[in-house]
Amino acid sequence: MVKLIKAAAFAALVTVAGCQTAPPETPLEELLDQGARAELAAQRCESYTSLRGDRKLKNASETIYAKAREMGADQSDIDAARLRARQQAGIRDTLIGNEATCDELSILPPGY
Repeated sequence: MVKLIKAAAFAALVTVAGCQTAPPETPLEELLDQGARAELAAQRCESYTSLRGDRKLKNASETIYAKAREMGADQSDIDAARLRARQQAGIRDTLIGNEATCDELSILPPGY
């Protein structure tokens, strides 16, 4: 039974590892990823961050997206960053749990 559980855990880990997303390649992608993580944290981590924290995260994401648009980002770039954030959060949920994932998502970049 233990071997079966270990085999299932290994298979799950291999599956999750195959879904990893590439790190951002440009400063614009990094900025978009920060905005997407803040937005995702505001959407799904209220029980860990409070309403005030959610508002701060949402405001930060809107500010970051505005800055990214000034740098040349369009809606498809923002949508791609949102997808990356959801994929990464899903992987982190599997590996470390929802609360720890929310802790990571809720870390704002300096200045926000």
